[in-house]
Amino acid sequence: MKIPRVIQLSEQILADISGRGLEPGDPYLGTADAARMLGVSTTAANRAMQILVQRNVLNRRQRRGTFVAEGLHAKVNRAIDRVHLVVNKSYLSTEGLMADGVIVGIRSVLPDAEIEFNHLPGSDDFDWVNDLIAKSARSPQPEGFILARSSLTSQRLFEASGFPTVIFGSRFPSIHTLPSVDRDQVQAGKLLITALFQAGVRKMGVLMRSQVLPGDHSFMDSIWNTASELGMHPNDLTIRFLPADELAIQHATHELTHTHQATGFICRSQPIAETAAKSVRQSKNASIRNIPIVLSDVYSRNQAKLPWPSIRTVDSSESIGSQLAELLIEQAQGDIPETVVRRLSVKLCEPTA
Repeated sequence: MKIPRVIQLSEQILADISGRGLEPGDPYLGTADAARMLGVSTTAANRAMQILVQRNVLNRRQRRGTFVAEGLHAKVNRAIDRVHLVVNKSYLSTEGLMADGVIVGIRSVLPDAEIEFNHLPGSDDFDWVNDLIAKSARSPQPEGFILARSSLTSQRLFEASGFPTVIFGSRFPSIHTLPSVDRDQVQAGKLLITALFQAGVRKMGVLMRSQVLPGDHSFMDSIWNTASELGMHPNDLTIRFLPADELAIQHATHELTHTHQATGFICRSQPIAETAAKSVRQSKNASIRNIPIVLSDVYSRNQAKLPWPSIRTVDSSESIGSQLAELLIEQAQGDIPETVVRRLSVKLCEPTA
């Protein structure tokens, strides 16, 4: 288990406040000074300080600065004592699934809960999940779970456990009681294929991850249905499911452009888009080098500058985090969420780099 970096930084700031003997009303460091004290960027420091603002430990006053707030000595009263972020380790390292903003959003609703990363094994996770559930069952404090890109096995085990659990992503068939928060995959597929079609692309390559989850089914169904509505033939779409391996993606990209005459790509993830773009740039054919690419899933940790049109949620990452936490609290209080599946509206954003 690992505590998220943004939480570690906020605890360092809290320790600094206590170490200085500061009390409510005393001035504290601004963002730039806090960043220097922590040895991190101002963005990271700002995220950490925002967590303490939401806990009412810090108070930011416009044009006056940052001050210690009344919550410094407040008694802890939390519906859930610990939130486990259960994340597939391989996707956490390659795609940054848990943005700091999501964690800040969770903190805004559960300001005093501990937050821990739990790295779900890529396969054979039955024993691992059972051990985690058993450990939580022995805890005297209430605990909850947020599952990101989780397996069918883990979803079934957490559903049977009775612990407050939210799926951050899509539910597998046969999972009925666990609430989920997921992007509108149908709208995402429709926006991406329509963007390529409007750019004049009539032969498309669709590059997907090799690990297929239920959200991918909705995404692909939408692409096929929209292609039909646009008058495209089934042979105008060629799909490849690829591992997170640059050479495999490069070879698939070359095959689609040269054998299947693809003149545009829909990429499911940013790592796939980056490798596909690198592959087409190396072509001796100028028309291939200029092939348009559109992107579905963006790095959570790097959403600033992208050279391709990409799908983003209308909700901020902070808003998503707060929704996840609210669903945990509802379950902890014995309530059944009114909307078991929350679909987040998406939009297609223009390139920013």
